[in-house]
Amino acid sequence: MQNTVNQRPVQKRPTQKEVAERAGVSQGVVSQVLNDRQGAIRVNPETRARVLQAIQDMGYAPNIAARSLVGGRTHIMGVFTFEPVFPTDTRNFFYPFLEGIEEQAAALNFDLLLHTRSAGMTGGRRVYQNNSSRLSLTDGTLILGELGEARRREEVARLIGEGHPVVFLGRRDLPGLTPAWVAADYASATERAVGELMVLGHRQVLYLGGTRNHESAADREAGYRQGMLSGGRRPEVRRLEPAEILPGLVAGVIAGGTSGLLIENDELAGQWLEMSARSGLLAPQDYSFAVLGDPITSRPRTRPWAALEIPRREMGQEAVRALNHLLAGGAPQTLRLPCRWVPGDTLGPAPARSGRP
Repeated sequence: MQNTVNQRPVQKRPTQKEVAERAGVSQGVVSQVLNDRQGAIRVNPETRARVLQAIQDMGYAPNIAARSLVGGRTHIMGVFTFEPVFPTDTRNFFYPFLEGIEEQAAALNFDLLLHTRSAGMTGGRRVYQNNSSRLSLTDGTLILGELGEARRREEVARLIGEGHPVVFLGRRDLPGLTPAWVAADYASATERAVGELMVLGHRQVLYLGGTRNHESAADREAGYRQGMLSGGRRPEVRRLEPAEILPGLVAGVIAGGTSGLLIENDELAGQWLEMSARSGLLAPQDYSFAVLGDPITSRPRTRPWAALEIPRREMGQEAVRALNHLLAGGAPQTLRLPCRWVPGDTLGPAPARSGRP
């Protein structure tokens, strides 16, 4: 006995040529109506209405990629990162950025394209493959994450130089260019954090940062230095890898008179807390500290730290607005958004023993 399978016939997608034939016009007229632009062919209102009716009757859907090739807008924004940072759950550092991006893109009637194809390439993702950029599939691109090495900066500078609209989430420096970006105001927020410690009597405040050199770290350090100088105190900066933070180092720092710390990220803070506990030192009894940003690792917090809260969702929203501004012909914009200060329970009065005159 032979089995038979009932299948629906595949419905052929109508072409632009067929739409033109039905409306009694040329393909050029259909193209101009679809892309809503003026050209050599003038389309009167009656002809335009006839073309739109033919499109509706036939269920025609334009090929977005083809429209972009002839200079039309796809109304798609790309989201690109050099690292595989797209979140797997809501606790991921980048999740609120993408929430804000999605909300504002929908409000402005844009679709989103997340570029992930080059994730497995040796040496990380690339903007260009075989001397061409897949980012050009979209009207413009939002770039998340650090740029890091010179090769990445060169690729992005080339992309912008070729006319592709780009907005960074985070301040980015590119030699010879004025890129558009939306960033957290780390400098002002860190300066405020210095002031919070000084109000509690801390006079010797250490800035503990990582070894990677990037713009947000530079902004934090600049705010720290300004805050210390404004308070008449001498700045002290240490940049270390987490593995370099050992019990002896922690004990030596506190014994040297430091009673307050501003720690660049939660990875360093977690290591500092663990090593200080091994040294018999506790916060805020023996010292106070604050973390200069939201968690970047999945390491759980055992207590509510004093910290800066980055406006990640708002940054995503503003970045979409800034890219839409570029697409409308505007000049590149830069914007800093204020961080929120979260006091936490790691702050207390400076111990009487600490601080040098």
